Amino acid sequence: MKREDRLLAEKVLKHLLIGSQVDGVKFGPHSGTTILNFSNYSRKEDSDFVLSIETAWNLYPKPTDYPSCEEEVPNLTEKEQFQHIWSMRREKVVKVELGNQSPHLIIHLESNKVLFVNGHDPNYECWQLEEEWMSGDWLVVAAPGDEVAVWCLDGFEVF
Repeated sequence: MKREDRLLAEKVLKHLLIGSQVDGVKFGPHSGTTILNFSNYSRKEDSDFVLSIETAWNLYPKPTDYPSCEEEVPNLTEKEQFQHIWSMRREKVVKVELGNQSPHLIIHLESNKVLFVNGHDPNYECWQLEEEWMSGDWLVVAAPGDEVAVWCLDGFEVF
């Protein structure tokens, strides 16, 4: 992952997610897809954002050393996934970061829990964050081969 791509992606993710809260869930067409909704009730000008997860993820009780690939993430049942989602409902996002080598998405919540989403796959997109109504203004994707792709509003300042 190129340094400048990582910096832009992190800046966009922070802008979109910090202060928002996990506000809904949808289970995708197969057991490998989870869709989380994030709402920021203090910023009415923004729409809600949808995180589509198509890879392994886990909720850690505190910051830790994170897995480097999907195989290292505990394999959760749908019931365990739902229990994790339930335990982080309405918690505000306080920090967002990406992994150093791969675009693992690391979302820190106000309770000190950390949502970790694998970002490493040689062939497939692992996750994407976009506006709920897919206007095309904001989109961040963990692309195959440890790359990250970002679409953002014209004029969004990188530095």
